[in-house]
Amino acid sequence: MGINSAMYNGVSGLNSFATAISVVGDNVANSNTTAYKTNRVHFGDMVNQYLSINSNDTESEGAGSMILGISTDYAQGLILNTSNWADLAIGGEGFFNVHDIVSGKMYYTRDGSFHLDEQAFLVNMLGHRVQAVGGGPIQVNNIQNFVSFHVETDGSIYGVDNTGVQHFINQLALFSFSNKDGLVRQGSNLYIAGPEVGQIFDNSTTPEIFGKVLDYSLESSNVDLAKQMVDMIIFQASYNANSKTITTCKDMIDATINMVR
Repeated sequence: MGINSAMYNGVSGLNSFATAISVVGDNVANSNTTAYKTNRVHFGDMVNQYLSINSNDTESEGAGSMILGISTDYAQGLILNTSNWADLAIGGEGFFNVHDIVSGKMYYTRDGSFHLDEQAFLVNMLGHRVQAVGGGPIQVNNIQNFVSFHVETDGSIYGVDNTGVQHFINQLALFSFSNKDGLVRQGSNLYIAGPEVGQIFDNSTTPEIFGKVLDYSLESSNVDLAKQMVDMIIFQASYNANSKTITTCKDMIDATINMVR
């Protein structure tokens, strides 16, 4: 391995660990983001030329490291209580489905920070309309007739009139996937179903797999700050070690040049 190759190996390490530190920083920045899911970096090695060894086989010369990909940990975060009936959390599997009426896109989310808009549609903080079982938005008709609302664990929404009688309004649509790693992060706590998401399930046919919908509740981020701080220290130390590789190679090049002076 030449000096230049060793230097480029160090550069590849700098790039890899800079990306890893960026991912950790993103996790830390979202430690209080509702229903945020922790991301994790996966490293891989690179090879260059082949070298002879003490047999008829050959061995690859290392050429540094690279980022193979970034995966998401979909473990559930803590459930926090709120004072708003339309704050909803899913205790178990499943994602809510929301529709952006401007772009026409459908998104999946674990963030149940919902409220009723001026037309009595149930919407998220971006104004995307929450979808019901069977499709279509959830809207409260004759909202003036109700004094309160509550949501059952199966996602059924009820309005209570001034006599205490409950009236069924609609049922929340919940979705799950055979391969959640196929979801594509879109920002604003939203995901879309990518080409590798596998089979999509909804609670109209398989309600037993989705756990419970909890009103007056929100799911917190699943970021473990202690672990993220440890990862940050490890990645920073590895970044510094790779920078030392580069400075050492630079000193070797200087020494070689000085030999001929």
